[in-house]
Amino acid sequence: MIGGAVKQEWRTGDRRRVFRVAGAAALTLGVLTACGQLPGDDGQAQREPAEVVDAVDCTAGGRANEQGEPGVAPLPAAGGVPEGFVAVEAIRCDAFMLATLEDEEGLWSAVTEERLAGDLIALVDALAQPSDQPRANQACTADMELVPDLWLVDVEGRAMRAAWPTNSCGKTKPGVREVLGGMEVVESTQHKLELIQPRAALDANCPAEWSITPLTGIALEPPMGDLPGPGASRDGEGVPGSPGLLPSADEADTLRICQYRTGPALNEEDGPPAGAEQDLPFESVKIVSGTFSGGGSLGGSAKDAILKAAAADAIDGTCDDEAAEFAVLWPVADGLDVGAPLTAELDGCQRLFGPDGAARNLPREASTAVVVALEK
Repeated sequence: MIGGAVKQEWRTGDRRRVFRVAGAAALTLGVLTACGQLPGDDGQAQREPAEVVDAVDCTAGGRANEQGEPGVAPLPAAGGVPEGFVAVEAIRCDAFMLATLEDEEGLWSAVTEERLAGDLIALVDALAQPSDQPRANQACTADMELVPDLWLVDVEGRAMRAAWPTNSCGKTKPGVREVLGGMEVVESTQHKLELIQPRAALDANCPAEWSITPLTGIALEPPMGDLPGPGASRDGEGVPGSPGLLPSADEADTLRICQYRTGPALNEEDGPPAGAEQDLPFESVKIVSGTFSGGGSLGGSAKDAILKAAAADAIDGTCDDEAAEFAVLWPVADGLDVGAPLTAELDGCQRLFGPDGAARNLPREASTAVVVALEK
């Protein structure tokens, strides 16, 4: 689901803690972790039988992080082949939503469902292998393995999610993959999961969401006073946009406009931990995020005025007036982007942020021209 938000980041010394930031990152780490084994274990574990459901649901894997939320259907329990369940078909669902699908609504993350034909007896036998228990003082790599959902279907159309046998480090044993490698994909279907980019944003060539980052959202003095603020050198002089990131007025034909509206303000629970003010010096930086609300194009004198303003000396960016609307302006020449985007607050403090992250004055006539271009 796409939605705007205002996030709060609290910096404590050189450490950072971020509150209520949605999303997750998968990391592949080249490190070793220790595994243990309980005394008396025989080194193998049998899996519980899988839950049998009415039909295959390849979108189930995409709901794994939403379990427990209102309206989210529970995942069928994966496991071994139940007694009396005779598989006549195998379905593989690609792992971790790597596919995309575009339709009249926009761009979606998607999962690919593949119907497989081949040696089902060998596949069931490979799935029946027991999983190995961890061994005492065992070293295991902590890299992440992408394992697709694998379903078996019986003659009545009932389906079960198969649990892959794993080794003592929790990685899948090779048997199932070897059997799947010899099977043929006889049919492939894509299923929509989550809307990434609405059609209007896609047509306008604009990201669905945009944020004024901590450095561009507000200019603060560092906690210890020994580092320059955004857009300032060590002697306090303003620093213009980096060469190549900010074209001159005659190097860009137009500015592509992407308009964003912000979400509701922070709740009190999004603030710093209790007592942080007394324990360590910290400073707060508001990250203002918005969702796409409109697009347009700007040329002529207004375009020139904005590019000249972005190249001017930086100003004190500190301001308490939060913007409810802002625009991201992409320099374009001959239909191609020719520089980094600029961010203009359409209300609130009405500042202009250049590629260097510093705040500058946004000429009122230029701001008005952006609004008029968006209304066309």
